[in-house]
Amino acid sequence: MFRADHREPGPAAPRLIQRGELLASLDRAAQAKVTLISAPAGSGKTSLLRAWADGPGQPYRLAVVQVQRDQQDSQQFWLAVLGAIRKANGTPGEGEQPAATPGFSPGAIADRVLAELAGHRDRTFLVIDDLHELTSPEALAQLTRLLEKLPPHVHAILATRRSLPLRLHKLRLAGDLAEIRTADLRFTQRETREFLEASGIALSEAGAAQLHQRTEGWAAGLRLAAISLASRPDPERFVAEFSGSNRTVAEYLLAEMLEYQPDEVQQLLLRTSLLDRVNGELADLLTGHPGSERILLDLEDANAFVVSLDPARTWFRYHHLFADLLRLELRRRLPEQVPTLHRLAAGWLTEHGEVVDAIRHTQAAGDWSDAARLLADHSFGLTLDGQAQTIQTLLRAFPPGAVTEGPDIPLARATSEVARGGWTRRPPTDRGRSLDRRDSGRPPAPSRGGDRGAETVAGA
Repeated sequence: MFRADHREPGPAAPRLIQRGELLASLDRAAQAKVTLISAPAGSGKTSLLRAWADGPGQPYRLAVVQVQRDQQDSQQFWLAVLGAIRKANGTPGEGEQPAATPGFSPGAIADRVLAELAGHRDRTFLVIDDLHELTSPEALAQLTRLLEKLPPHVHAILATRRSLPLRLHKLRLAGDLAEIRTADLRFTQRETREFLEASGIALSEAGAAQLHQRTEGWAAGLRLAAISLASRPDPERFVAEFSGSNRTVAEYLLAEMLEYQPDEVQQLLLRTSLLDRVNGELADLLTGHPGSERILLDLEDANAFVVSLDPARTWFRYHHLFADLLRLELRRRLPEQVPTLHRLAAGWLTEHGEVVDAIRHTQAAGDWSDAARLLADHSFGLTLDGQAQTIQTLLRAFPPGAVTEGPDIPLARATSEVARGGWTRRPPTDRGRSLDRRDSGRPPAPSRGGDRGAETVAGA
């Protein structure tokens, strides 16, 4: 009925668990004329449909259409729909696929489908899985028309990886459209624990919580992690190190997500993957091309593991595991460009007041002297903002001997220690000397707010 993995459950094949709350939500959603299930690859859409269809005592006929990969032919799609409905209704010749004809008319065959549905009074569900594979605008237009005219006893369930141009606004306004999205399909922390137990994986409460956080409840990520965990002697350590660069996860994400995208989109994803969050302007800078915001918005609409961070949808981040995979691929494909990308990001972030992130990217570029100078220039301001601990973290990121001699690191360290109460541990002469840049032999830089603040404190 639905495409499935036919491996027998075992140590390397995690079992499905009963997700009662999710099945109940699909039951409620199926009361509407049309139910749309839209989520990324590996979110469990097909598994949900299979579990729902196999539920006990379902009083309806079920017509299931599995859209073929890259289905561009409108006629083939509609013939498959018609054949599935005839099979569900027990129409004579149910085992035969309706024949294609040279004089095919999408409108005419859609009317035949509608007539076939109306000809039987039993409650019927038309389930179309992998609808994102249908690329024929003609077929999608006729499908919208069919959905708006479904008889009262017929309901449609559509499963897709991305938003489609189906123009379902009328159904939505009329209350005839129910939607199940990515957030609804995510495993909860409790379901993650149940899944691990059902798969025979012994993991602590903290380990299960960490795995749930890393996968963000993504079903395929949990399944792939469980497959690997089954053969690991130290599951807690595996979870602590688990990322999107794990071989099984990386192979899946490459095949199902990254390589699915056009080259322009792949370049944007790779070049911006070194950022914790990205907007259109910053992405334009790193790619060298305009139009990045439109691509990011389209990727979010396509459920391509891109998540908007604000109501205006101007800032975005990537799913944790997808970001890990992208960074791995960036190092593989464009290793010589990584430092330059970090420098570009650092410059933009500095100009826009994101100093901490700018310092981190400068460090990642290996520009230790520049990073030290940037940290010293802003150490006092960061301290006043309550980020003394952040300064300590940034200081620890400098490897021994990576910074040339100068006052920048001592200044930043002293400013942080002042905020932590370090005054009491040094004699007064040492305090003044450690904070006064004039003792370094380098001319003071009065334009730097951090330096002026540090000198004022030293004088105080």
